[in-house]
Amino acid sequence: MNNRMNRRVPGRWVAIVVALLGGTAVGEVTDCPEDLDGDGKVAGGDLAALLASWGDCTTPCEADFDDNGRVDGGDLSTLLVAWSSGSVDPCRDVGVRIFDFDAEDVAPGIYTEEMLDDGWNEPSFSNGVRDGRVSVVEDPQQGRTLEFLYPEGEYGTSRTGAQWKLLFDRGYDRVRLRYRLRFEDGFDFVRGGKLPGLIGGAGNTGGGVPTGTDGWSARMMWRTDGRAVQYVYHPDQPDNFGEDMPWSVDGEPVLFERGRWYDIEHEVSINTPGVRDGSIVCRLDGVEVLRREGMRFRDVVDFAIDGLYVSTFFGGSNSSWATTRDERIRFDDIEIDAFDLH
Repeated sequence: MNNRMNRRVPGRWVAIVVALLGGTAVGEVTDCPEDLDGDGKVAGGDLAALLASWGDCTTPCEADFDDNGRVDGGDLSTLLVAWSSGSVDPCRDVGVRIFDFDAEDVAPGIYTEEMLDDGWNEPSFSNGVRDGRVSVVEDPQQGRTLEFLYPEGEYGTSRTGAQWKLLFDRGYDRVRLRYRLRFEDGFDFVRGGKLPGLIGGAGNTGGGVPTGTDGWSARMMWRTDGRAVQYVYHPDQPDNFGEDMPWSVDGEPVLFERGRWYDIEHEVSINTPGVRDGSIVCRLDGVEVLRREGMRFRDVVDFAIDGLYVSTFFGGSNSSWATTRDERIRFDDIEIDAFDLH
């Protein structure tokens, strides 16, 4: 099982440039001098900036990557390599992998508590696993995946989905969580439900408003019609329950589609006690969909980013959130990277 605790242009370039403009890049790099426009990625804006500097140049000349006094084909080649080998957001730094989970080596069938202990460092509790609501199934796109069941006519943590916590070996200042997610064909979103996210301290949920000295949580939710939000318990939340932080692209809300796989990413930076310098940044399929800065998660140093809360269920606290049929969500490729900011 794969898991652990402890990423004018010369004519001969025209075809390459055109191809890259329509391409999707993969992977990550740790340094990005090719990000000439400072937007955190190597893309068309950087190409335009390089072409605007084409020819002889004097120091400083940011587009002269090989320091030969000219912006020319060699520099263009450097930019194109960074573009084609980077991710949609390749200039993000790479942390240390502290956990990953892939179901490929797990036997298909009901996911047992023994499997849970083996794959998730023996969680102190779980809901739904003993009840048989988590299985390993074959997916035509992903291979073996974890599938969660939400039985018809039910809602809440004891009757739908499953929950457990993965606690890290220590608290971290900044953590990036990634996982893949698929709502089954025909999925009825009803009023909404929870999805996994990072936590600190007591991992406050369920109406437990954080005080700044106990904990916080930053799970996700799907809402009516599949609208995606970050559902965050933090000391400055406006109500007794978590604050919805909507995901959007170009001002339009993100709506999950049924029957397709998504790459989900949450990146949380904890605040310095007494300073509102925390943040949450989320990406969907590599595209930034949420950035909330100036956040306060804590007023003490007793906790930081301490774990992952695998928490997924329909609800809500009453039957208006109940499923209209048996529903299923699949999860796969869960990865957690940690960063030390000091």
